Amino acid sequence: MKLYQLLQSYEFNELFPQVNTMFPNAHLHRDVFERAFEMLQSIKPTPSKKVIRYEIMEDPNSNDMFAGADDNCFKTTWDVILGKEVKKGKGVDLDNTELAANCLLNILFIGNHPTSFEKDYKKLFK
Repeated sequence: MKLYQLLQSYEFNELFPQVNTMFPNAHLHRDVFERAFEMLQSIKPTPSKKVIRYEIMEDPNSNDMFAGADDNCFKTTWDVILGKEVKKGKGVDLDNTELAANCLLNILFIGNHPTSFEKDYKKLFK
């Protein structure tokens, strides 16, 4: 499934509890997350053959294992990220809500946001 399709299958209120679980204190900037989600819903995706692949990874600091995607998958503009396919590798037990929430966080913190989002983006770091 393309990322834009995954995100469009949810309302913001369905994803936000999972976002807050993955990123504690997200509730302090709920308005920023909601604005980003709304913008992502309105952006026309750029078709891409690239894949955002969630795999089991090892945290180099703690040696704990977790499911995640390579940050490089999100190091581009929002429209290009939205056009990528989202896939789960072997052993990844994330459901679609968790995938969508994690992608939203990665887009927001790693992706190259539109200039119209700059003011909201800066709020996250105050």
